[in-house]
Amino acid sequence: MTKRDYYEVLGLKKGAAVDEVKAAYKKLAKKYHPDLNKDEGAEEKFKETLEAYQVLSDPQKKSNYDQFGHAAEGFQGFQGFRGSGTRDFDFDFGNIFGGVGGGGDFGFGDIFRQAFGGETRAGPTKGANLRMDLNLSFEEAAFGTEKTVAITKIEECKACKGKGGSGEETCAQCHGSGIVRQTRRTAFGMFSTQTTCPKCSGEGKTLKKICKKCDGKGRLRERKEIKIKVPAGINSGNHLRLHSQGNAGAWGGPSGDLFVVIFVEPNEVFKRDGADLFAEVPISFAEAALGTKLGIPTLKEEAVINVPASTQTGTIFRLKGKGIKKLGETGFGDEYIKVIVQTPKKMGKKEKKLFDELAKEEKTAKERKGIFQRVKKKFKS
Repeated sequence: MTKRDYYEVLGLKKGAAVDEVKAAYKKLAKKYHPDLNKDEGAEEKFKETLEAYQVLSDPQKKSNYDQFGHAAEGFQGFQGFRGSGTRDFDFDFGNIFGGVGGGGDFGFGDIFRQAFGGETRAGPTKGANLRMDLNLSFEEAAFGTEKTVAITKIEECKACKGKGGSGEETCAQCHGSGIVRQTRRTAFGMFSTQTTCPKCSGEGKTLKKICKKCDGKGRLRERKEIKIKVPAGINSGNHLRLHSQGNAGAWGGPSGDLFVVIFVEPNEVFKRDGADLFAEVPISFAEAALGTKLGIPTLKEEAVINVPASTQTGTIFRLKGKGIKKLGETGFGDEYIKVIVQTPKKMGKKEKKLFDELAKEEKTAKERKGIFQRVKKKFKS
């Protein structure tokens, strides 16, 4: 199935600015998110929108896409992260929908409590998941490594231990229910409405002394260093899920997760396809004709392959088990070596004389002449 143009997916003109991309994405994400839209096909549209956003919001990916479209080398877009459930999209939706009194720091459930006047007090809310990109060298991806990265995330305030302050007491406005009810007289009769208590934000309790460090929120943004263990055999497009390393939860809820998306730098010698490695090695005309032994680089040490006499250019040799470790398995891929016969560009008198003697002995020219004569006879007939 042919992919739609990403600008078309977001309803934008080609080359639209990143700010326009973000604005269009937020609008469409609200429209098609499965928790808000139960229509058939809404989930697929949401994923399509998310993929377009992941590419066009990244300056480098956007530049590649603007030049080459879907055919850009190494370009695959954002695959998304899915769990076992259809709604587990593992993305920081606080950036899409905005938060309640915290600039996007609070959970998705707050929207429903405000929009529909939630009937219960605010409960524990899981923190938002976060995503970061990690660049690795070819060797780091092949053998595995450990990286220390710094990220800015929402952490529980250590000064108040996430409580927002001290001196907890029952809210005087909602009397501990977390809900404020109002009754109004209208032309159609008496109508009662209920909303989240504005004084305690639905918690049913207030604090005598507000924490100065977090301004009573119980959480604050901090820069934190995290160690990431990268397994051997990982490749571009793979991701690592670090449990509980996302934003801290609200009202005692668990922390979200951190997703680390891997990008592997190319190697000068090897090309990679899964766990298999591919390389081209030049050999001389004489080596191809007479045969030789070639020292071949592998990831760990040099290997030797026997090149038989009369080897043709483009011949491929397989070195079993000399590739990259298979991710999550015990085995290794293979290494494939293609030999390229190089014809001399410059020859001295001695070399030219030797090739002249060789040409007299070779049958190739005679065979070629015979083929042309047979073709000529057919045309004449």
